[in-house]
Amino acid sequence: MNLNQLRYFECIGRLENYTQAARELHVSQPSLTNAIHRLEAELNLTLFAKQGRHIVLTDTGRQLLTVVQKSLRTLDDGVAAVIAENSQQPITIRVGCIPTVIGTYLPKVLHQFEQEHTRQVTFELHSVTTEQIQAGLAAKTFDLGIAAVDGREPGYLYHPLLKQPFIVIVAPDHPWAQRQQLQLTDLVGEHVLTYTPDLLIGQKVQRTLKRQGVADQLNLTAAYPDEISIAGMVQSSSAVGLVADTLYLEAFNVVKIPVAVPEDLRVIYAMYRADNPQHETLRQLSHLFSQQGK
Repeated sequence: MNLNQLRYFECIGRLENYTQAARELHVSQPSLTNAIHRLEAELNLTLFAKQGRHIVLTDTGRQLLTVVQKSLRTLDDGVAAVIAENSQQPITIRVGCIPTVIGTYLPKVLHQFEQEHTRQVTFELHSVTTEQIQAGLAAKTFDLGIAAVDGREPGYLYHPLLKQPFIVIVAPDHPWAQRQQLQLTDLVGEHVLTYTPDLLIGQKVQRTLKRQGVADQLNLTAAYPDEISIAGMVQSSSAVGLVADTLYLEAFNVVKIPVAVPEDLRVIYAMYRADNPQHETLRQLSHLFSQQGK
C-alpha cells in the first residue's frame, strides 16, 4: 500500500465515479482501476460494489475512506506547515473568479491583503466561469473560488460576499423605461431574453419562473451566455432582458428596473476546500472580502 493508492482511493471514494476521478487526478481510468484492485487484494477487503452501471462504496469502504481522508489531511497540513515555516518563498494563493466580480473590489482587497502580509502571500488570479471554478477547486488547481453557486458541497467552506438581484433591462425608448418596479407577471406578452439553461444562473431563472407560476406564460428566449449578449440585443430592440444586476451592464445604453422577486438571482461566495493546507490564510482572506462587501 502506497500514498498514491490512498490518494486514488480517496478521490474515487469521494466521487464514486472512476471517470470523474481520472479527470480530477489527471491519470488514466485503467490506472485507477488497477490501483484499486491491488489495494483491495493487499488489504483483503472489498471497498467498492457495482450498482447498475455505477460503483458505490461498501460499508467497509466508507470506514476506510473516513480514515484515509483524516490521515491525508493531517499529512498535507503537516507538510504545508513545515514548508511554510522553513521556506523563504511566499505562499501563492490561486484564485478563480467569475468575470463580473474580478473587475470590481477584488483587486483592491487582494492588494490590501498582500500589504498586510508582506512577503508572505502572493496571488495568482484567473478569470473563469463558475463551472471552471468548481472543477478547479475539486482538482486542487484553485485554492479559492469566487462565484455564484446554488448549492453547497460537503467538504467546502462558503463565505457570502455579494448579492445580485433580479432586474429587467429595457432600451431607453421602451414604454417601461420610466417604471420604478416590475412584477414577473408584467413580463407576460413581452419578448423576454435571459440566460441559457446550460448555465447555473440560467437554471436559477427557470426555477424561479416556475415557482412564481409564470414559466409557461412567457415568450422566453433562454439562449444567452451572459449579460453582455442580452444587453446588446435589448438596447437595439423592443425585447426585455431578465438578468442579474452586474458590472457588465454599465457599458450598455439600457434602463435597469427592479423586479419584485422574493430572492436574489445570484449570491457570490468565496469558497475553498476544507482540506486546503492554506485553510487559515483563506479564512482570513474571506473575512476581509466580507468586510469590504458590506
